[in-house]
Amino acid sequence: MIAPLRVMVVDDEPTARQRIVRLLGEMTDVAVVAECGSGREALAAAAARRPDVVFLDIAMPGLDGLDVARRLGTPDARPVVVFVTAYDEHALAAFRVHAADYVLKPVDRERMRDAVEHARRSARPDPGPRFAVRDGRRAHFVPIADILWVESFGNYARLHTTAARFIHRATMEGIAEQLAPHGFVRIHRTAIVNGARVVRLRPAGSGQYEALLDTGLRLRVSRTFRHALGALRR
Repeated sequence: MIAPLRVMVVDDEPTARQRIVRLLGEMTDVAVVAECGSGREALAAAAARRPDVVFLDIAMPGLDGLDVARRLGTPDARPVVVFVTAYDEHALAAFRVHAADYVLKPVDRERMRDAVEHARRSARPDPGPRFAVRDGRRAHFVPIADILWVESFGNYARLHTTAARFIHRATMEGIAEQLAPHGFVRIHRTAIVNGARVVRLRPAGSGQYEALLDTGLRLRVSRTFRHALGALRR
């Protein structure tokens, strides 16, 4: 029998904390091992109770949630952090402290189940570098290795991963700069591709080329950018 996920809930607002605890309590594979109303109380409880996952508010008096996340656990044994907050502007800061998920209040049952599943997956071996995506009012931390390609339209970009697609408000120039150190290259004025997922580059007629990905997907490569992709494949 698989042991339940040990969870701690931290929120200075009793009503919000109790709602999270109640939603978690409906799940048979989750055990709430501590409830805390402040950051300092959370650090003490985490040391004593050693939770697998901490559901953590950000805006708290004194020690806020971001500070708590930085101090939790030890380098060899840190709990997974899921932020639960009423504000969406902290998503990038949450990514920097390696949060597994970023949940906006008010939280419903389905979103809480998603967050628990994300936390459970994050407790597994490190999936490597991740990319922070803000899709509407939700934040996702996508493993960079799972991103196949990215296309832009105006001030937005669509990220295609092995499992889903995300709409992210950002320019292609900004995303290309962030992902270039991870082997992403331009294949068109409005598209970049994960070079590690390209298995073949071949002519497609009329001066165009085609990149074949390891998923079987074919992407058009313009003549202007084919040399960069070709150099990466050597």
